[in-house]
Amino acid sequence: MARCGAKTRSGQPCQSQAMPNGRCRMHGGKAGETHKGNQNARTHGIYSAFLSDDEKGAWDSLELGRVDDELRLTRIRLMRALARENEYGNTLELDSEKSEPIQIDGKDTGLTSVTTTSKVRDYAGLIDKLTARVESLERTRAELLKSNPPGQPPVARIEIEVVSGRQNPKAPDDGAAG
Repeated sequence: MARCGAKTRSGQPCQSQAMPNGRCRMHGGKAGETHKGNQNARTHGIYSAFLSDDEKGAWDSLELGRVDDELRLTRIRLMRALARENEYGNTLELDSEKSEPIQIDGKDTGLTSVTTTSKVRDYAGLIDKLTARVESLERTRAELLKSNPPGQPPVARIEIEVVSGRQNPKAPDDGAAG
């Protein structure tokens, strides 16, 4: 039987029985191997408990600091809400539909009962929320543009042109002080 390849505190090899990875349970038999994409030790923050595996994978690739895309998306959602309000207004809309077999004394009768739930959606409240969100994003965008105007690109290269310089590259006072 294979022995553990780890050294003990005394410097001698461990004499415990090794697992297939070459270490005993005491010296990292279970935790010695990590798998590709292992996220066990990584914390994503407060929202990590509610993210799906696909969302956790996309977490790092999401671009931060861009308000324009959020603003466009919110305006599109506002347009959709306005269109739905115009189409349905204060009429009842189908919310859900549930079909259940009808049983009498525990026996199936072959008939089904359909239960529908309808409700009037509060489009005014939704439109107010989306309008407030657009206003908030516009305010944030204005503050960001004030601190970093788009017309001025960041300084990439500075060129210095010497108009007049010394005629003698080694002036008498260029020596070390002292």
